[in-house]
Amino acid sequence: MGILTLSKKGVAVVLSAQLLFATQAVTMAQAEMLGTEAAIGKYTALANRDALLDEMQREDIRAEIVALGVDPLEAEARLAALSDAEIGTILTQMERDNAGADVIGTLFTIFVILLVTDLLCFTRFFNFTRCVR
Repeated sequence: MGILTLSKKGVAVVLSAQLLFATQAVTMAQAEMLGTEAAIGKYTALANRDALLDEMQREDIRAEIVALGVDPLEAEARLAALSDAEIGTILTQMERDNAGADVIGTLFTIFVILLVTDLLCFTRFFNFTRCVR
């Protein structure tokens, strides 16, 4: 009966030590409050990165990258290495530099072209112009 009591005490000590180590590992985790701005910023950055990666998956973009002599996988790896601020800058530039997005500039250019062609007597679009002849 002495050995049985001794083995029960040994098992109890081992299990107690295991329980102590297990609870210490759990209590080492830290939790903190996350502000709304930080959460929105994190998800916005992820959405921006995903938007650029989606653009890289388009066939016409891939064909242009290959035509420029760049490996598409390397381009994606470099895109993944960019910081959130750099990705935001790229997306802002893409939105600003869209072809045909400047409607006022396009209309002004058409007006000037028609005005010059009216003045050179190629067209008769405006009534207020007179031919140079």
